[in-house]
Amino acid sequence: MVMRDTNQTYGETLVELGKNNKNLVVIEADLMKASGSVVFKEAYPERHYDVGIAEQNLIGFAAGMSATGKIPFASTFACFAAQRGCDQVINSVAYNNFNVKIVGTSAGLTSEKNGGTHISISDLAIFQAIPRFQVFDPGDAEEFAQIIRYAAEHVGPVYIRSNKGQYPVFHKEGFRFEPGKAELLQPGEKVGLITTGITTEAGIQACEALRSEGIQVYHLHMSSIKPIDRQAVLECAKHVKTIVTAENHSVIGGLGAAVAEVVTTEGTPVSMARLGLQDCFGETATLDYLMHKHGIDADGIAQAIRKNYKDEGGVNI
Repeated sequence: MVMRDTNQTYGETLVELGKNNKNLVVIEADLMKASGSVVFKEAYPERHYDVGIAEQNLIGFAAGMSATGKIPFASTFACFAAQRGCDQVINSVAYNNFNVKIVGTSAGLTSEKNGGTHISISDLAIFQAIPRFQVFDPGDAEEFAQIIRYAAEHVGPVYIRSNKGQYPVFHKEGFRFEPGKAELLQPGEKVGLITTGITTEAGIQACEALRSEGIQVYHLHMSSIKPIDRQAVLECAKHVKTIVTAENHSVIGGLGAAVAEVVTTEGTPVSMARLGLQDCFGETATLDYLMHKHGIDADGIAQAIRKNYKDEGGVNI
């Protein structure tokens, strides 16, 4: 399977878009090498800005640029985008419906050795709660690039997660991203699995292992957290008795919570098991260790599915 670096993809896609769109600008908070946008600075230095380690200024600057007709991509660590710049995100960007694109890099556990304070456990929850924002957690570099292109065309605020490191590309040639649409990766029965971001590749591996045991899982990849594909969730619920969600985020306010809102609002008779960080902070460790600890690697996902497949009913995980 082809491996691609997410940060490299970010920079290359911005350079590609910048060739034909002179209004596209990039704003950083002293993290251009970490985000990958340094190549945009090399290509278009007059359209690349660095405000230093000042995330409130990053967002306020982006809002001001948008007010002049520019299309700003503002990138910083996901934890800083959601927390340090939150007041400006709400009052300067969302309230005015400015055309700002915020890219949260090193999202969730992919921040790994940067430490617990840098692991974003709540960015999806925060951005989902802000009116007018669309929120995306791409599954691989191909989808990430397509979401960046979509965001550049879409008029309105967008938040996109970016995961540090290289990951397998599971999307095939011909794939086209659509906002508000989930992807059915595998039909199945009894247990459904809904994943997003880096947990989708882990989910694919888990489903492959389970097939050898005679367990066929209904697997959805959901990169579009807001707007969420309500119809896809309800269709999944028709085929299964339990839905397992897995996310690189707190189980509070993230993918699992969004899916649960759909299920409960529609009165769908399915139970749920939510995998992710269970109301806790991250810590300094490798990504593999952290994903295993929080049960969102292939083994952890497979274990949760086996339990719910056997029980044919959900448990709160």
